[in-house]
Amino acid sequence: MNAAAKIKEMDWSKFTIDGWLEQFGAWCETVRMKGGDLPDGLHVNQIYWKIMEADTTPRNFKSFITCEISDAEADHVHALLRSILKSDSVDYTTKFALLCLIKNKVENKGLSRVANETNQSKAQAAIMVSCAKFYLAGHDKRLRQG
Repeated sequence: MNAAAKIKEMDWSKFTIDGWLEQFGAWCETVRMKGGDLPDGLHVNQIYWKIMEADTTPRNFKSFITCEISDAEADHVHALLRSILKSDSVDYTTKFALLCLIKNKVENKGLSRVANETNQSKAQAAIMVSCAKFYLAGHDKRLRQG
């Protein structure tokens, strides 16, 4: 059996578009925290991550998202986003909308912060985020909206 046959098919119905992007953001944070290496040799990120893994208290704040996807699933989401952002056939406005969506869902930033970072109003940022979701749903029929 070759390696390609061993790869499990991606189950895109597991999450909505928002869910996949939030999970990808949580996965990125997990990888960052596990692999952090500070110049002073303290490895604070690794210590912090070990404390977080050992802490079983439920999280009550909105911004904490538990990573529920595998490395392979994260690679699929990353490849999807990268393919759109690197494509010559996708226009600038669509890429800008996707960047707003990434800031909002992957980076877990509120619409006000996205608006400030992209030099637009909060309403414009919300429209861009919505447009990017619709674009993703149309671009890849396996994705579903919430």
